[in-house]
Amino acid sequence: MMYKYKIIVAYDGTDFHGWQVQPVDISIASTLARVFKKTFCEVVIVTGASRTDAGVHAFGQVAHFSTSVTIDPEQIRVAWNASLPPSIAIRSIELVDNDFHACFNVEQKTYYYHLFLKRPLPFVARFGWYYRFIRYVDLKKFEQGLQTFVGTHDFTALCKLEADKTPIRTIDSISVEYIKPWGMLRVVVKGKSFLRYQIRRIVGYSLDVARRPELPVHYLEEVLKSRNPQQALLQADGMGLCLRKIVYKRNNERIY
Repeated sequence: MMYKYKIIVAYDGTDFHGWQVQPVDISIASTLARVFKKTFCEVVIVTGASRTDAGVHAFGQVAHFSTSVTIDPEQIRVAWNASLPPSIAIRSIELVDNDFHACFNVEQKTYYYHLFLKRPLPFVARFGWYYRFIRYVDLKKFEQGLQTFVGTHDFTALCKLEADKTPIRTIDSISVEYIKPWGMLRVVVKGKSFLRYQIRRIVGYSLDVARRPELPVHYLEEVLKSRNPQQALLQADGMGLCLRKIVYKRNNERIY
């Protein structure tokens, strides 16, 4: 008999080629599956809610897998974690119904983008981006630029196009917080779903416009309306991006 489990995973994506299993390169999903097989002598497929790119981190990635292993879920988590590299940790595990799928019934995803305002200490440098021209950025203009992308838009100009996905997406909110102990800005982006490179380009394009006096904020509206993915503006580095949380809606309840 097979049992389906939902897991919440945190990882430092620095040394991985994204979440998705790759033909050759090491990914988060392939590492989880490899270690599970080594620990429990069973092959599993770990399906994640978000296909984070190379270098991108997560605190609340959600995934599911099925197994015939019958031991207590917490014992599975402890044994699995014991053999995973320090850069990956399974935060929780729970038995779910067979109809649960990590990619379905998502109500909202929250991403953080961490932007250092000065060169960071080595202890945190892997978890944010130090943009070398940050001292020239008008931070008020930067925040104004980010608001251009809130709402429902065609994001063709801000993503890597994929044939099976519509470029129309809705961003619920974008806010900016100052995290004093780390000397950084935290850009908080919330929405149901995102396209490849979308958040990184939202941050990068807004930074680029905010450091160039000759470009007004409404230039970002023109870029968005152009639907032209061949833009010369900045794409923010993957190391600053972190999947913070995914909220599901099932039977009119919010499930984290």
